[in-house]
Amino acid sequence: MRHPALPITEPMTVPITRPIISGLAGLALSTLTISATAAPATAQTARHSIRYASVDACRIKDGTEVPCHTWRLDLLDGRRVALKDAMLWPVNAKGKVDKSTSAPLTVSGDGESVAYFRTSDHRLVVREFHGGVPTGVRVMPKTPLPRGVGMDSVWLDMSQDGSRLALVYTDDDGATHGRLFDVARAAATGTIPKSDGFPGFSADGSAVLLQRDAGANTTGLSVHDLTGAELTGAVPPQIVANNGPWALSADGRTVAFVTGSGKKAALRFYDVRTDQTTGSVRISLPKDVSPDTIDWTGEHEVTVHVTDYESARDVVTVLTIDTRTGTTRVRDRYKVRPGVYIYQSCGG
Repeated sequence: MRHPALPITEPMTVPITRPIISGLAGLALSTLTISATAAPATAQTARHSIRYASVDACRIKDGTEVPCHTWRLDLLDGRRVALKDAMLWPVNAKGKVDKSTSAPLTVSGDGESVAYFRTSDHRLVVREFHGGVPTGVRVMPKTPLPRGVGMDSVWLDMSQDGSRLALVYTDDDGATHGRLFDVARAAATGTIPKSDGFPGFSADGSAVLLQRDAGANTTGLSVHDLTGAELTGAVPPQIVANNGPWALSADGRTVAFVTGSGKKAALRFYDVRTDQTTGSVRISLPKDVSPDTIDWTGEHEVTVHVTDYESARDVVTVLTIDTRTGTTRVRDRYKVRPGVYIYQSCGG
């Protein structure tokens, strides 16, 4: 299914398809290819310099597709920027380069920063873009990974404004751990306690939401400050636990999530502190589709990404939803360039 690449600003019932996630040559976390199929930047989208980051796929002798060439950023103004200093392949725990997968990279929700490991010295860095112009690199402390953990076990996540960075990894037992960084100070602030998952930062970047195994096949959610200390936590009802992804508000307690699909979809809210669902608004999403990502992008606004995987090229649609009324607008829509191994979109 193909969509015209036109910015749509009036409230609408959105006829999209599937949410955005990162993945191999057909999953959705973007790149930087801005072509005739991509919507031009508008007043709504101009603050997002980076639309997505991506890396090419090349087929080797055994028929397997592997990442190749270099990471590229597709900008909203139509330019494509080669991120030549970003590591293409990760180094594993034994110090060997793993060419079967791509090194971790992430784009901040506001599309103004990108975090990655640098090729020259394997340092974790954040490169900032403002108005589509690179303005500098912040170099995080050395040895961000514990001994015995390779980059191939790592993923990166940034706060909406790019001021905070999380380096998250899984251990041999599949548990999640990580470190948190203040980007401006290029300093570590704390650690992510052992958990079952890292849904992400709060809207203002002052806290993180973690997923926990609460026993008896139940899922717990907990909120932690940037040192890693727990602020609050609960074992939510199944309607919350079974309907991730979740987004944590700037208030550090309200979680937004989506249930249902099509005309029966709803944006719902849950208070981690009181362990109570706190309301919902009706929205309209394509049938049998749920968001790949969800982020608070304003006091009364949530942004979700959905992706149509049925086209020859993935079509990504970015939706903003008014949390008071459910009014949904299309902020951006674009086609991911062909021949991509993986892509990473800006979040919110």
